Amino acid sequence: MISALLLTLIPLKDVDAALTSKFASLNRTLGGRLGETRPISEPCYEDSTSDACKYVQENYGNSTFRVDVYGATMYCLKPVWETCFTTDQGCVLNYQDPTDPTPWTTQKCEIGSLSSAYLTVEGAEDVQHAFAFAKSTGTLLSIKNTGHDFFGRSVLKNSLALWTHNLNNISYNAMFVPEGGQGDVNYTAITLGAGTQWYDVYKFADAHNVTVVGGYHPTIGASGGWLMGAGYSVLTPTLGLGVDRALQFKIVTPDGIFRTANEYQNTDLFWALRGGGGGTFGVILESTILATPQLTLQVASISFNRTEETARNFLKLIIDNGVEWSEAGWGGHMYPNNFVSVNPLLTPEEALESMKSAFDYTLALNGSVVIEEMPSFFAFFEKYVTAADVVVGVNPVLGTRLIPKSIFSNETAKARLLDAFAAMLPFATVNPQINAVTPLLYNHTKGATSILPAWREALWQVVFAAEVSWNATDAEKQEVFSLVDSITQPLRDVAPDSGVCQTEAFIYEPDFETAFWGNNYSRLLALKHKYDPNGLLDCWRCVGWQGAQDERYSCYPDYSS
Repeated sequence: MISALLLTLIPLKDVDAALTSKFASLNRTLGGRLGETRPISEPCYEDSTSDACKYVQENYGNSTFRVDVYGATMYCLKPVWETCFTTDQGCVLNYQDPTDPTPWTTQKCEIGSLSSAYLTVEGAEDVQHAFAFAKSTGTLLSIKNTGHDFFGRSVLKNSLALWTHNLNNISYNAMFVPEGGQGDVNYTAITLGAGTQWYDVYKFADAHNVTVVGGYHPTIGASGGWLMGAGYSVLTPTLGLGVDRALQFKIVTPDGIFRTANEYQNTDLFWALRGGGGGTFGVILESTILATPQLTLQVASISFNRTEETARNFLKLIIDNGVEWSEAGWGGHMYPNNFVSVNPLLTPEEALESMKSAFDYTLALNGSVVIEEMPSFFAFFEKYVTAADVVVGVNPVLGTRLIPKSIFSNETAKARLLDAFAAMLPFATVNPQINAVTPLLYNHTKGATSILPAWREALWQVVFAAEVSWNATDAEKQEVFSLVDSITQPLRDVAPDSGVCQTEAFIYEPDFETAFWGNNYSRLLALKHKYDPNGLLDCWRCVGWQGAQDERYSCYPDYSS
């Protein structure tokens, strides 16, 4: 197996006896734990009548199934993540009907864009050995946590992947002192292994009567790209972004050093990790985050039958009331004919009065209105998020923009925003998705994190999504990219000085350095060179990105607007 793996990692012309020996030595050092990637759909290509194939088909859109398989991603965008766009090689099923025999009867099962081989990381030494091997051989590296990744950064063709999925330790400390501190300042905190998933964190926090800010899907990794990319929540308006609540990281940087980064040591790296993005400055093994005493939440949920008229009118209502709702503490996700929002600040009576305009509109359309009090965030998450688990394994292309609070005092700008939203309505029932998840009320320390400063001025994050069919032609894929780009452009025009959430953006977002990090980019780039002097880590449009022309991105679509 070692020779076969080596051939997938290193170009054939470079494979010699010395390199083969180094690869075998690495595998021995790691206890024979290098694994060869197998695409999740492979059983159906081998024998479509087998029980193994049936199991894959039944669970193809199930995140808890996919998260435990290295050869799977959560969002397998056809052009990139599990299939190579330029060669159309891959091994996927028809996500709309996984029993459809067309894929395995018309195509071969090939690895596509997936990393060729992987190491299940057990500790810092594993990562150090991998970095040393990459430096001495030129082997590409990638880092995967749970696979919730719209940019394809967690997989890389011809790479050796470091899979942190099994680092799932979790602990509670009512008086946590960051390493290097003197004990005069302590925090209520939870420490998480890199592979710990948010559902498990919420359940653990609930058992300890505390609340944490985290992701909106049960299987998102708590210490990976979500956290380092800003990390927003329905609680963010009052409690801050994920990076605001990060207290400490344990990380192996590409120079091979196992470091602790916090407010007392490696402070520049701590700053970079709080917003600089995942897959860039090293491999996170553990993070410690701030916990807040248990919160009681008011929950407002509405839905009604959608028509073009009711949807546009409701979007206008949302625009007219958005500032008032957010300033009252509401955070949530709003769509053209429904929303779910939570509030930790109001009483039930205050919540009812605050949402009166939305409730009245919905009831006039014979829609559904729910206002209720939940005893904890975990109780809310169980009822409203886990029970409505979003199907994964689909092929979305996103366009996003942060919308500043300032435009809502300008009637012309509000009208342009409504027109931008209305242009999205024909394309999907979820468009637009208006996320009230910015830290509007949170009292942050200026300059403490490296996130895009526009987060601090924004009222909403707005998302437009379109899907690529599993068997789309090159022309059809390009058409979807063009559609998303063109539909997103009016949002850029409404808020030209804003930016985007770096983990949920159009993959060809223009001027991405500014859109993702603003004026923090130059400092982040300097720190990238400091901690990764040999450029061992690189990922799509990350800090220090080597560019689309680099051969490691040969599977990404060649798109220009």
